[in-house]
Amino acid sequence: MTKTVIQIENVGASDLFDRLDKMENAINALSVQPTKTETKPETVYITRRQVADFFKITLVTVHDWTKKGILTAYKVANRVYYKRVEVEQALTKKGGMYGN
Repeated sequence: MTKTVIQIENVGASDLFDRLDKMENAINALSVQPTKTETKPETVYITRRQVADFFKITLVTVHDWTKKGILTAYKVANRVYYKRVEVEQALTKKGGMYGN
């Protein structure tokens, strides 16, 4: 590493400190992290068994509700999952799950 010597002439101490403060503020303005944009919440998937436990129903009923379109299933390999948020929203859909 080499050292560089900078010689400043005809600049008063207060002027030098003012210039250094301005440089520091400019550097800080450049290094400020951009405002955090809204991040999409992480999708949580649950199993058929967890859906059945959530509603206190059988796996057959979970299957029937999926076939009727009340719940949306997502297949991954040989497994079936449901989005937790969609399962919770199924409770509040107009008419309910029982078609009322």
